Order: sequence, then structure tokens, then C-alpha cells
Amino acid sequence: MSWFDVNQLEQCMRFYLRLLLSLCCCSVTFPALSTPSWWQDTLSAMPYSNLKERIEKSGSWYSCEVQLLDNSTFISAFCLDDFSYYQQHLYGEVVLRRESAQFSFLTEYEWQRLNDLLLNLRKDGLVLRRVTIGQEHYDVVEALEKKSSELVDKEVILLMNRYPQEAIRSLLWVKPDEFLTPSPSLNVQLRSDGEIIEVKVTRF
Repeated sequence: MSWFDVNQLEQCMRFYLRLLLSLCCCSVTFPALSTPSWWQDTLSAMPYSNLKERIEKSGSWYSCEVQLLDNSTFISAFCLDDFSYYQQHLYGEVVLRRESAQFSFLTEYEWQRLNDLLLNLRKDGLVLRRVTIGQEHYDVVEALEKKSSELVDKEVILLMNRYPQEAIRSLLWVKPDEFLTPSPSLNVQLRSDGEIIEVKVTRF
């Protein structure tokens, strides 16, 4: 790793620490609760083939069919009626493909619930890589190449507070050791539109 990469990574860590503290100031704190083992496996470096088998044989998930975006096609999947993600309760679906899994976790929109999910992702060690709100896009990786972590932190907070709570927003999260990787093994997209919150997870 070059000096620039090391310096950039150090800036990233300072940025995320401040961002977490800023988010905490706007949220009610809850005692930490455990998460299911299959979720911990999803976040880990476990080979995808092992994770796929774990989910297929887990008693938590059951076989179901999910409807694709064209509303005319159904595909086989696994469903979960209640994913207890720390203090949040989400409905889950996962499509297990040969090389990747596509999870979708849903819950009704509430501003506090959205803030709690942000904190939960940070509890799991994930870091923010890109923010899209309305028509604005903010790439944290690109920003840290040109700006200090302090300025990037400020700009992200201002962007997130600039729009009304119900504005459509999408936040992309990755694992810290894959922050600079073009094709990370784990992508977590947190989306909200004022009606539904979706946590969309792609695991390779």
C-alpha cells in the first residue's frame, strides 16, 4: 500500500468516527443486542458457497417466491418474517444465485428507525462510501482524495440534513478493508423514500 493510500485510509477512519458521533447525537441509544449467526456470517469473510449452504439449511429462512420488478415474474427465494437487527424488526428475502446472494430487508419508514439502522450498520463495522439524496451524489472515496476528512465529514452531514426527512435517499456501505476496492465482496445499500426503508445487501 502506498503512502497516499495509508494516509487516505487514516483520514477515512477519522471521518467515520466523527460521523458516527454526529449521528449518535441525533438518535436515542439502545443496549446492544446480538444478531443472528447467519447475519454475522454474511458480514464475515466466509466463502460464499459456505454462506449459501448455511442459509439454505438454517431454520430461520423458509422457501418462498418473490416477485421481480416487472411484476410478472416470480423466482424461488428464501424469506424471513422477522429479522431482529439489534432493536429493529425487518422482513427479509434473499435470492441465492450461483455466485452471489441478494438480500432485501424491509420495514415501514420512520425517521428514528432510519437513524437507528444507520447506527446498526456502523455497529457492524461498515463504512459509508457513497450518498445519494434527491439529485445530489456524494462519493466519499473521491472526496477524500481532494479534501480533508474534517471537510468531508462536514459536507456529508450537511447533505444529509439539507433535505426533508421523507426525501428519497440511498447510502452505500462497505467493509473498511474494502473501502478502496473497486468490486467489494459486500455491498449494503440503505434506501428510504418516506414510506419504506430497504436494506439491500449483495454478497459475493
